[in-house]
Amino acid sequence: MIEALVGAITGAGLTAVGFGMFHPQLALFGPQHSHGPRTGARIALSFDDGPHPDFTPRIAEALAKAKARATFFCIGELVEKSPDVARALIAAGHELGNHTFSHNTGRHLFSAPALTEDLRRCQTLLATFGAAPRWYRPAVGIRNPPVHAAARAVGVEVVMWSGAARDGAWAFDEARAIKLASAARAGDILVLHDGLRGTPAAVREATVRNLPVLLEELQRRGLTAVTVSELLGGK
Repeated sequence: MIEALVGAITGAGLTAVGFGMFHPQLALFGPQHSHGPRTGARIALSFDDGPHPDFTPRIAEALAKAKARATFFCIGELVEKSPDVARALIAAGHELGNHTFSHNTGRHLFSAPALTEDLRRCQTLLATFGAAPRWYRPAVGIRNPPVHAAARAVGVEVVMWSGAARDGAWAFDEARAIKLASAARAGDILVLHDGLRGTPAAVREATVRNLPVLLEELQRRGLTAVTVSELLGGK
Protein backbone atom coordinates (compact mmCIF):
# COMPACT_ATOMS: atom_id res chain seq x y z
CA MET A 1 0.00 0.00 0.00
CA ILE A 2 2.88 2.34 0.84
CA GLU A 3 4.51 1.55 -2.50
CA ALA A 4 1.26 2.36 -4.28
CA LEU A 5 0.97 5.65 -2.41
CA VAL A 6 4.57 6.60 -3.23
CA GLY A 7 3.95 5.72 -6.86
CA ALA A 8 0.80 7.86 -6.94
CA ILE A 9 2.60 10.82 -5.37
CA THR A 10 5.52 10.46 -7.76
CA GLY A 11 3.16 10.26 -10.71
CA ALA A 12 1.25 13.32 -9.55
CA GLY A 13 4.52 15.21 -9.13
CA LEU A 14 5.69 14.34 -12.63
CA THR A 15 2.32 15.38 -14.03
CA ALA A 16 2.57 18.73 -12.24
CA VAL A 17 6.08 19.29 -13.56
CA GLY A 18 5.01 18.48 -17.10
CA PHE A 19 1.98 20.74 -16.77
CA GLY A 20 4.20 23.54 -15.46
CA MET A 21 6.59 23.21 -18.38
CA PHE A 22 3.90 23.62 -21.01
CA HIS A 23 0.97 25.54 -19.51
CA PRO A 24 1.52 29.19 -20.48
CA GLN A 25 -0.08 30.66 -17.35
CA LEU A 26 1.45 28.38 -14.72
CA ALA A 27 4.57 29.90 -13.15
CA LEU A 28 5.97 26.76 -11.54
CA PHE A 29 9.69 27.34 -12.11
CA GLY A 30 10.09 31.10 -11.90
CA PRO A 31 8.51 34.50 -12.52
CA GLN A 32 6.82 35.21 -15.82
CA HIS A 33 4.27 37.51 -17.42
CA SER A 34 1.15 35.88 -18.85
CA HIS A 35 -0.96 39.03 -18.89
CA GLY A 36 -0.87 42.69 -17.96
CA PRO A 37 -3.18 44.93 -15.95
CA ARG A 38 -6.82 43.99 -16.25
CA THR A 39 -7.88 47.62 -16.05
CA GLY A 40 -8.17 49.80 -19.13
CA ALA A 41 -8.76 48.47 -22.62
CA ARG A 42 -5.38 47.34 -23.91
CA ILE A 43 -4.08 43.96 -25.00
CA ALA A 44 -0.61 43.03 -26.28
CA LEU A 45 -0.12 41.30 -29.60
CA SER A 46 2.98 39.16 -30.03
CA PHE A 47 4.43 37.17 -32.92
CA ASP A 48 6.93 34.32 -32.69
CA ASP A 49 9.51 32.57 -34.88
CA GLY A 50 10.38 35.39 -37.30
CA PRO A 51 11.36 37.51 -38.95
CA HIS A 52 10.34 36.07 -42.30
CA PRO A 53 11.16 38.06 -45.47
CA ASP A 54 7.65 37.63 -46.89
CA PHE A 55 5.18 37.04 -44.06
CA THR A 56 6.53 39.50 -41.49
CA PRO A 57 6.25 42.61 -43.73
CA ARG A 58 2.71 41.62 -44.71
CA ILE A 59 1.75 41.16 -41.07
CA ALA A 60 3.28 44.57 -40.30
CA GLU A 61 1.22 46.07 -43.11
CA ALA A 62 -2.00 44.66 -41.61
CA LEU A 63 -1.02 46.06 -38.21
CA ALA A 64 -0.34 49.47 -39.72
CA LYS A 65 -3.75 49.59 -41.37
CA ALA A 66 -5.36 48.84 -38.01
CA LYS A 67 -3.07 51.30 -36.17
CA ALA A 68 -1.95 48.40 -33.97
CA ARG A 69 1.47 47.70 -32.50
CA ALA A 70 3.02 44.38 -31.53
CA THR A 71 6.06 42.67 -30.06
CA PHE A 72 7.95 40.36 -32.39
CA PHE A 73 9.86 37.64 -30.55
CA CYS A 74 12.68 37.07 -33.00
CA ILE A 75 15.02 34.16 -33.63
CA GLY A 76 18.52 35.61 -33.91
CA GLU A 77 19.71 33.51 -36.83
CA LEU A 78 16.67 34.67 -38.83
CA VAL A 79 17.34 38.30 -37.94
CA GLU A 80 20.82 37.87 -39.41
CA LYS A 81 19.18 36.74 -42.66
CA SER A 82 16.58 39.55 -42.74
CA PRO A 83 18.01 42.55 -40.86
CA ASP A 84 16.05 45.05 -42.96
CA VAL A 85 12.80 43.43 -41.85
CA ALA A 86 13.80 43.84 -38.21
CA ARG A 87 14.70 47.49 -38.78
CA ALA A 88 11.39 48.12 -40.51
CA LEU A 89 9.48 46.68 -37.54
CA ILE A 90 11.17 49.09 -35.15
CA ALA A 91 10.66 52.02 -37.52
CA ALA A 92 6.94 51.18 -37.60
CA GLY A 93 6.65 51.38 -33.81
CA HIS A 94 6.85 47.69 -32.96
CA GLU A 95 9.40 46.14 -30.61
CA LEU A 96 11.69 43.12 -30.79
CA GLY A 97 11.87 40.43 -28.13
CA ASN A 98 14.34 37.60 -27.60
CA HIS A 99 13.15 34.20 -28.85
CA THR A 100 16.66 32.67 -28.61
CA PHE A 101 19.29 32.76 -31.32
CA SER A 102 18.94 29.19 -32.59
CA HIS A 103 15.52 28.02 -31.27
CA ASN A 104 17.16 24.85 -29.96
CA THR A 105 14.55 22.73 -28.19
CA GLY A 106 16.95 19.91 -27.36
CA ARG A 107 20.16 20.47 -25.44
CA HIS A 108 19.34 24.05 -24.45
CA LEU A 109 16.30 22.97 -22.44
CA PHE A 110 18.57 20.97 -20.15
CA SER A 111 21.67 23.17 -20.04
CA ALA A 112 21.43 26.62 -18.48
CA PRO A 113 25.00 27.56 -19.60
CA ALA A 114 24.29 26.62 -23.24
CA LEU A 115 20.97 28.47 -23.27
CA THR A 116 22.51 31.48 -21.54
CA GLU A 117 25.14 31.76 -24.26
CA ASP A 118 22.44 31.44 -26.92
CA LEU A 119 20.25 34.13 -25.34
CA ARG A 120 23.20 36.49 -24.97
CA ARG A 121 24.08 36.02 -28.61
CA CYS A 122 20.53 37.00 -29.56
CA GLN A 123 20.56 39.96 -27.14
CA THR A 124 23.81 41.25 -28.61
CA LEU A 125 22.43 41.03 -32.12
CA LEU A 126 19.08 42.67 -31.32
CA ALA A 127 20.82 45.44 -29.39
CA THR A 128 22.39 46.60 -32.66
CA PHE A 129 18.90 47.71 -33.72
CA GLY A 130 18.30 49.75 -30.56
CA ALA A 131 17.97 48.96 -26.88
CA ALA A 132 18.59 45.37 -25.83
CA PRO A 133 15.27 43.53 -25.39
CA ARG A 134 13.76 43.27 -21.95
CA TRP A 135 11.44 40.40 -22.85
CA TYR A 136 12.18 36.74 -23.59
CA ARG A 137 9.82 34.09 -24.87
CA PRO A 138 11.26 30.58 -24.53
CA ALA A 139 11.31 28.36 -27.60
CA VAL A 140 7.94 26.60 -27.93
CA GLY A 141 6.98 28.29 -24.65
CA ILE A 142 8.69 25.58 -22.59
CA ARG A 143 9.86 26.60 -19.11
CA ASN A 144 11.94 24.66 -16.61
CA PRO A 145 14.76 25.49 -14.14
CA PRO A 146 17.47 25.86 -16.86
CA VAL A 147 15.24 28.21 -18.88
CA HIS A 148 14.61 30.49 -15.90
CA ALA A 149 18.25 30.31 -14.82
CA ALA A 150 19.35 31.46 -18.27
CA ALA A 151 16.79 34.28 -18.23
CA ARG A 152 18.12 35.50 -14.87
CA ALA A 153 21.71 35.31 -16.08
CA VAL A 154 20.97 37.39 -19.18
CA GLY A 155 18.65 39.82 -17.39
CA VAL A 156 15.51 39.22 -19.44
CA GLU A 157 11.97 38.58 -18.23
CA VAL A 158 9.95 35.59 -19.40
CA VAL A 159 6.79 36.50 -21.31
CA MET A 160 4.14 33.89 -22.02
CA TRP A 161 0.54 34.46 -23.10
CA SER A 162 -3.09 34.31 -22.08
CA GLY A 163 -4.56 33.69 -25.53
CA ALA A 164 -3.14 31.80 -28.51
CA ALA A 165 -3.97 31.63 -32.21
CA ARG A 166 -2.36 28.15 -32.27
CA ASP A 167 -1.18 28.95 -35.77
CA GLY A 168 2.13 27.24 -35.21
CA ALA A 169 0.44 24.06 -36.38
CA TRP A 170 -3.09 24.86 -37.57
CA ALA A 171 -4.42 27.38 -40.04
CA PHE A 172 -5.78 30.51 -38.40
CA ASP A 173 -9.12 30.71 -40.18
CA GLU A 174 -11.77 33.39 -39.87
CA ALA A 175 -13.81 31.52 -37.26
CA ARG A 176 -10.78 31.03 -35.01
CA ALA A 177 -9.80 34.68 -35.44
CA ILE A 178 -13.22 35.81 -34.27
CA LYS A 179 -13.18 33.31 -31.41
CA LEU A 180 -9.77 34.51 -30.18
CA ALA A 181 -10.83 38.16 -30.33
CA SER A 182 -14.18 37.45 -28.67
CA ALA A 183 -12.48 35.68 -25.75
CA ALA A 184 -9.84 38.39 -25.26
CA ARG A 185 -10.09 40.71 -22.29
CA ALA A 186 -8.15 43.72 -21.08
CA GLY A 187 -4.59 42.84 -20.16
CA ASP A 188 -4.32 39.73 -22.31
CA ILE A 189 -1.15 38.86 -24.19
CA LEU A 190 -2.02 37.14 -27.47
CA VAL A 191 0.47 35.02 -29.41
CA LEU A 192 0.54 34.39 -33.15
CA HIS A 193 3.37 33.49 -35.53
CA ASP A 194 5.10 35.35 -38.34
CA GLY A 195 7.79 32.73 -39.00
CA LEU A 196 7.57 29.19 -40.29
CA ARG A 197 9.88 26.84 -38.31
CA GLY A 198 8.66 23.82 -40.27
CA THR A 199 5.09 25.07 -40.58
CA PRO A 200 3.66 24.83 -44.13
CA ALA A 201 3.55 28.18 -45.93
CA ALA A 202 -0.20 27.75 -46.42
CA VAL A 203 -0.68 27.85 -42.65
CA ARG A 204 1.16 31.16 -42.41
CA GLU A 205 -0.77 32.52 -45.37
CA ALA A 206 -3.90 31.92 -43.31
CA THR A 207 -2.43 33.99 -40.47
CA VAL A 208 -1.76 36.88 -42.83
CA ARG A 209 -5.20 36.58 -44.39
CA ASN A 210 -7.16 36.48 -41.13
CA LEU A 211 -5.10 38.80 -38.94
CA PRO A 212 -7.27 41.74 -40.12
CA VAL A 213 -10.35 39.81 -38.92
CA LEU A 214 -8.79 39.50 -35.46
CA LEU A 215 -7.80 43.17 -35.39
CA GLU A 216 -11.22 44.35 -36.56
CA GLU A 217 -13.01 42.31 -33.92
CA LEU A 218 -10.67 43.55 -31.17
CA GLN A 219 -11.37 47.13 -32.24
CA ARG A 220 -15.09 46.47 -32.33
CA ARG A 221 -14.87 45.35 -28.72
CA GLY A 222 -12.93 48.50 -27.79
CA LEU A 223 -9.57 46.78 -27.23
CA THR A 224 -6.37 48.49 -28.39
CA ALA A 225 -3.42 46.35 -29.50
CA VAL A 226 -0.08 47.52 -28.10
CA THR A 227 3.40 46.14 -27.47
CA VAL A 228 4.28 44.04 -24.44
CA SER A 229 6.28 46.96 -23.04
CA GLU A 230 3.31 49.30 -23.38
CA LEU A 231 1.00 46.80 -21.71
CA LEU A 232 3.30 45.96 -18.82
CA GLY A 233 4.35 49.54 -18.22
CA GLY A 234 7.93 49.26 -19.32
CA LYS A 235 7.65 51.90 -22.05
